[in-house]
Amino acid sequence: MRQAHSIDEGDRTGGKVSADTFTRVIAPHLGSRRPEVLVGPQAGIDSGIVDLGGGRVMAVTTDPFFVDPALGWERAAWFAVHIVASDAATSGLRPAYLSVDLNLPLRMTDEEFGEMWRAVSVACNELGMAVVTGHTARYHGCDYPMLGGATVLCVGDADAYVVPSM
Repeated sequence: MRQAHSIDEGDRTGGKVSADTFTRVIAPHLGSRRPEVLVGPQAGIDSGIVDLGGGRVMAVTTDPFFVDPALGWERAAWFAVHIVASDAATSGLRPAYLSVDLNLPLRMTDEEFGEMWRAVSVACNELGMAVVTGHTARYHGCDYPMLGGATVLCVGDADAYVVPSM
């Protein structure tokens, strides 16, 4: 018989799941094991490291894409891009590529979306990041500030990356 676990207090108040929940629910189920994954998922850590061969590595990090329209579209987009890029930068490697999943509220107009997206592009350009792929749609039940998620990739020399365990 499986042991029932209650939701940890930290999991009920919002934010990342607790280390216990991560250890019990996520860590045992990480898909295929691949030798090139040097640093995989860990509780409270957003980035992983993949060995690309030839002395090169890729840091990968994923975060929610938060946009607060009260800040104005330009400032809100700037913050959204910088929030997702900041976790990647903790790898010691420069953020280079962005994949973004935008789940837009039905009430967001094309004009608002256009203003926000142009500001996302400017922020990416300032950081030297290229948008390489994404998904954009409007859905029922989606609302500000969380408009989806984003993945940032960094590529660099294998001796240049850092992780919290170092």
